[in-house]
Amino acid sequence: MKKKLFALVAMLLTLCMALTACGGNNTGSGNSTTNNGSNAGDTTDEGGADTVKFAVIFGVGGLGDQGYNDEVNEGCQMAVEQLGVSYDYVEPTDIAEFETQLRALADTEEYDTIMVISSEMVDALTMVAPDYPDQKFTCIDSSVEGYDNIHCLTASHPEQHFLSGVLAGLATQDDRFALSNTDNTLGFCIAMDTPTSNAQAAGFLAGAKYINPDVEILTSYIGGYNDPSTAKELATTMYERGADIVSTNSGSSALGVFNAATEQDQYVIGTSLAMVDGDHSLCTSMKYVQQMVLAECQALLDGTWSARTDVYGIKDGVCDYSLEGVNTEIPQDIIDQLDEVKALIADGTLVLPTEIDAVDAWVAENRPAA
Repeated sequence: MKKKLFALVAMLLTLCMALTACGGNNTGSGNSTTNNGSNAGDTTDEGGADTVKFAVIFGVGGLGDQGYNDEVNEGCQMAVEQLGVSYDYVEPTDIAEFETQLRALADTEEYDTIMVISSEMVDALTMVAPDYPDQKFTCIDSSVEGYDNIHCLTASHPEQHFLSGVLAGLATQDDRFALSNTDNTLGFCIAMDTPTSNAQAAGFLAGAKYINPDVEILTSYIGGYNDPSTAKELATTMYERGADIVSTNSGSSALGVFNAATEQDQYVIGTSLAMVDGDHSLCTSMKYVQQMVLAECQALLDGTWSARTDVYGIKDGVCDYSLEGVNTEIPQDIIDQLDEVKALIADGTLVLPTEIDAVDAWVAENRPAA
């Protein structure tokens, strides 16, 4: 009994030593940084309202990826500023660390919820959650069913990329776009062979083929979210094979795709405004994950949190395309077509495919009227 108690105390001391003030350096595997946000709402003897404290496990790309991790963290900081919550986070360097970090955070019993933020973490989450039935968990960007202590908030992954696919399908055969060619070929660098990544690619492919049925779309798997070297090689090959636009949703791996676009002087479509290249970005495929983080914190504050799955899409303003920072002028007639398609998705007329293999059949059933 004493040995078990000693081991538990040792583990808690180790975790506590890893916590430092927000804004400090967080360089080690498993380190956790405490957000030093507003403490407004702390419980007091006079009966003040409870505040919310949560933890986040970021993806292996870590903060500073100019992509998804940074956007989630932006949502966390928005929640601190707007809702008075606080948060800790850890930055794993390998997928193998997810389970250990989840258990360490749950063992502290101090978090209103523990957030995991990608499909890579689902296996670890489903192993850990049953062992901590009183701990709330939040799964952002993926969906799992059958757990009483997991709330999932996910974007409609195909909807994030469908509109940019439509734009690419139009631009690749339109000589008003200076960097387009006559090959009618596009590319998509897929982060990993996961349901999330494949659904994102399916959205882009469906959008491009919906508006341009004869387009050829080259696809390749990068194999991770933190491998810009491989991503650059794959994108370069796509450009050399005739693609004039390459899209991706791959965390910091996308930096390699952008480097290839610059070197090849071709268009690129990413998923973060921080990566926009004014001369080469055609648009950005947006998923405003910040809004999902805010919604989760608000639900905890309101007491409306429950184990379920919420899906956010174009009609919710979470999925869209952006032209912010883009120097290429998009003709108004193309903007009008994008608005028309956007409305069809928002009202449920178009229900998008989630698998790459289903795209061609979906396009055959949903071609726009001539």
